[in-house]
Amino acid sequence: MSPIKGISEIVRLPRLGKIRLGIKLQTDEGTEYPSPTDYFVCPDEVKKVFGEKPKELQIMFPTEDEKQWASQYLRCYSETGDLICRGDGEIAVARVETIGRERSSRYKPITKLLEMPCDPDRCPCYQKGYCHRVLNLQFLLPDCPGLGVYQLDTTSFYSIVNVNSGIKLIRGTCGRVSMIPLSLKLIEQEVKPEGIEKTVQVLSLTGRYSLAEIQKYAQTPPGQVLLLPVPDNEPPDDLFPPESRKPVEPVKPAPSRKEALLDLWTRVKSKVWQLDVRDEQVANWFRRNYRIADVRLSDFDLIEPPSQVTIEALTHFLMSLQHHEDSI
Repeated sequence: MSPIKGISEIVRLPRLGKIRLGIKLQTDEGTEYPSPTDYFVCPDEVKKVFGEKPKELQIMFPTEDEKQWASQYLRCYSETGDLICRGDGEIAVARVETIGRERSSRYKPITKLLEMPCDPDRCPCYQKGYCHRVLNLQFLLPDCPGLGVYQLDTTSFYSIVNVNSGIKLIRGTCGRVSMIPLSLKLIEQEVKPEGIEKTVQVLSLTGRYSLAEIQKYAQTPPGQVLLLPVPDNEPPDDLFPPESRKPVEPVKPAPSRKEALLDLWTRVKSKVWQLDVRDEQVANWFRRNYRIADVRLSDFDLIEPPSQVTIEALTHFLMSLQHHEDSI
């Protein structure tokens, strides 16, 4: 697949559905209002896997960039549910109606997006409860059918803190957070808003396995790193007519096998440090592709390669590194 700048690097996972933390009830007058639940309100295909009223979901995050799947902003919505302002506590972008002064729209209301200061302590919308902190969490459900993400939204301060803390703990423990089996739970937590103690349902993010097991799991690369050989860049034989080809250059004497190995080793070492390859990636690649179990990152500090590493293995490894470099 040939890349197109600005397009080829964009990968979007479809959203398969939403998982909610409450249901809608009606008053005697017919007015709907949200009512929290102590279980996840899930689509039918998720219920078939986790049950009618699950309190725990087995999830994975698709990438390392939590800004893609854990969006967190102060959000203000209109009475019709439209987002009219989004801020981060310092800067907000708000949808504001102004009087048009252009000739074609003179004195007619025009909606514009304007950047303005965002200060929850002084914002009347936040103080009156129109604006809320919101976490939009998107994740994979690997046990459910379909390839895509599910979204869960929460305005709970304690849930947002718990999820952020869980992400940092998992990344600190495993070195990454993407494609690690995790558990998203609804748990009871004692809180004291405005000094009044009560029990609420909040989100909790933890590992599915023990610390030792999850660290072993994290040593397996996410899947796209250093696995596939790269196609060469040589043009096909039928791309140019024979008369347009340059004369073949005289063949130079080939270097000795020892010289070729050292030259290849130098190029591989340079690429390893340039790409900041991790120890477990090196070990997994040589074990998977050549059944060599004891090649480690520290070996690349040596002047010569380990005796069990052949020119063929190093050539394949360098091609994988170059393929990985082209894909990032």
